[in-house]
Amino acid sequence: MSLAPRTRQTLTTRLALSPGMRRSLALLRLPLPDLHEDLAHEAETNPFLAFRPGRLPGAALDAALATTAAGESIAQSLAHQIRMQGLDRTTEAVALFLVEELREDGYLDVELDEIAERFGLEHAVLDRAVAALQACEPTGIGARSAEEFMALSLRETGISPDLAQRLCQRLTELAEGRWSALRRDTGLPVRELERIADFLRSLPSAPLQAEGDPALPMIPEIAIQRSPDGLLSVRPVAEAWPAVRVRRLPDEAQSNADLVALHRRAVEIASALSARSATLIRIGELIAHEQAEFFIGGFERIKPMTRRDVASALSLHPSTVGRAIAGKALEFEGRVFALATFFSRSVPGNDTGNGPAPSAFDVQRRIRQLIAAESPDAPLADETIRAQLKNEGVDMARRTVAKYRKCMRIPSSHGRRRPKGTPNGAVADCRHLKNQKNP
Repeated sequence: MSLAPRTRQTLTTRLALSPGMRRSLALLRLPLPDLHEDLAHEAETNPFLAFRPGRLPGAALDAALATTAAGESIAQSLAHQIRMQGLDRTTEAVALFLVEELREDGYLDVELDEIAERFGLEHAVLDRAVAALQACEPTGIGARSAEEFMALSLRETGISPDLAQRLCQRLTELAEGRWSALRRDTGLPVRELERIADFLRSLPSAPLQAEGDPALPMIPEIAIQRSPDGLLSVRPVAEAWPAVRVRRLPDEAQSNADLVALHRRAVEIASALSARSATLIRIGELIAHEQAEFFIGGFERIKPMTRRDVASALSLHPSTVGRAIAGKALEFEGRVFALATFFSRSVPGNDTGNGPAPSAFDVQRRIRQLIAAESPDAPLADETIRAQLKNEGVDMARRTVAKYRKCMRIPSSHGRRRPKGTPNGAVADCRHLKNQKNP
């Protein structure tokens, strides 16, 4: 009657995915150049798998099919580092699962409560797994927010975890040089606080931003077309899609276990590739339906969606949607859009029951509008913006407003203030907003 064995059995069953399911999830996550590389390698080592590459742009195809023997992938490196930590089997399995959930920029964008419920895990196990992932190189890998990335980076310099966390909760004060209050609350001298502020400014915006080669242009895998009467339809960019064919297993090879295993693997790869294509088309069709105003009227009419919304509409798991949109793009009338453009996370704590909660995209856009309309002589403080958003039905902390403002590379109110003597026509403080891309 003990619950412990049941919890362990559920974990083992669900984390130990079948080879076919694991292969399907792996192919779903790969962007097109990586998919070509992976399938080309499989075809070289499996006599039952025939591979026909799609027609990628020359540079992208060369990069995709080039050998990668010079170094291991970031996922392989992280898996190796995790296995070297001497973790118990459950924690190691969960940490390796989290590696597969990382975004391309190295952030861990998952709901731990959801994973705990899905696999029957205790939160203590998840916490240990996250800590194991975050102990790996590069520094900050597995961070769940920009603040946590900065805190992990500070810890690498010798600052205690508690102090690093407290400092990253005071980013506005650090950015604006409020040394007196910081010195009083942290006990650090001003010179040390200045050094910390300079260090944080020097960090990239994401753990993997500075890693690897320059990013290749995104290659669209689906296209949205507009008919003369304005109707939208979705088609695959078939010329770019790779194709595989499974060769027949000869009767005389049926008794050879190795050949049977290779044939089964080829069948699983073909099935996984077909499922990947079908999933992308389904997501593309939903985007075309939900974002019709965007494709007709432009960016300001975009309707941000969450992965959970799409997962619910398509009867998929949110993590499946996350894998499907990672590194993927669509083409519309000669322009290429990353699928991630259309997805945004809802703002926590704003589900009022009166319709969908506002997305982070919506809130960032509203913050930008408020700042663009402010007086150059009296720029809005983060607290003022927070109060205005609350009046509009969006309740969030001031530090969250500051985080969104920084994500859009908008200076603080102090940095936006017009210097004395500046002519009225020279409004330099918000000029950057007009040239800045939407989030």
